[in-house]
Amino acid sequence: MTIGMLIESMAGKSAVSEGFTRADASTFRMYKGRYGFDDNEKDPFLDPGKGRVEATEYFGKTLAKNGFQRLGTEIMYSGFHGTQLETDIFIGIIYYQRLRHIVGDKAQVRARGPIDKVTHQPVQGGARHGGIRFVEMERDSLLAHGTAFLLHDRLMRCSDFDMGFVCPRCGSILTPQPSTRQTSLIKEERPRLDGEPWVCPLCTQQEGRPVRCHTIPIP
Repeated sequence: MTIGMLIESMAGKSAVSEGFTRADASTFRMYKGRYGFDDNEKDPFLDPGKGRVEATEYFGKTLAKNGFQRLGTEIMYSGFHGTQLETDIFIGIIYYQRLRHIVGDKAQVRARGPIDKVTHQPVQGGARHGGIRFVEMERDSLLAHGTAFLLHDRLMRCSDFDMGFVCPRCGSILTPQPSTRQTSLIKEERPRLDGEPWVCPLCTQQEGRPVRCHTIPIP
């Protein structure tokens, strides 16, 4: 991610093409002679002057001699279509240290898992088998792209599925309440097997009779 990595890439390719095991890829220095034949290790920071060249020219001559592009770029072909890419790709050989910042270590994917008892949303944290929060901005993106089925899958099947009640008269999902025997307008002989029926109190008062609500799946 620094200029040193770019120089190291060209130096590594030059070393491989010439059969050497090492190359000096120090950043911001001058070189002399030709790679592999003149010793630049004794005086790594040469003063600019006659016969002193930069890293691109120093390693570029070696790359060109071995049939590579002088600046470290190569002509690449698409692995999908087999056609030549329109732009050259800078490619080379470098050393790297494997850190924990790898995509495979960052992936946090699940189909189903534990949810919060209060909000019915997935818990947080990979150690708890938590899910990635899918909230309003993500929802708006899917709405803008018209992917209604994907939105339904994310917010219903895979995450916040819940059963709610809706009033058939006013269409509200906020007013329904479980009916009680103390309600004077509702006279039930016995409760249903699946619990007390839910009614809309406002519509029940206006109609003078119990207005039962329907169950619907909602996030």
